[in-house]
Amino acid sequence: MNPIRLLLAAALLPAALLATGCAAATGCDFREGSANGPEPRCQERTMLQASGFGAVCEGLGGTAVDGGCPSEGIVGGCTTDAGTGTITDWYYDPITEAEIQETCVNDGSTYEAAPG
Repeated sequence: MNPIRLLLAAALLPAALLATGCAAATGCDFREGSANGPEPRCQERTMLQASGFGAVCEGLGGTAVDGGCPSEGIVGGCTTDAGTGTITDWYYDPITEAEIQETCVNDGSTYEAAPG
């Protein structure tokens, strides 16, 4: 393939993926189970990070959730900018806000207050 066409195709790929619905969020709810047993968290991925995440989630023992994680009962979360979208681990009771903030600091991520 012509190098200029290759560069053009690479430049247009993100826009094409966004236009086809890859901008949506996908959640992976671990509250009912995971490879480590039930966990009070749901991981949410956006944009290109969401593409194909549902199958990965189910492989980890979680429940894939189209549109992102359930907001009811969220205490807070930790967000990482992956460059091609965001990855947010949302935490639910019994984890406290202080524990979530500490997790974010330890992971090098940004604390997010509960939506709403």
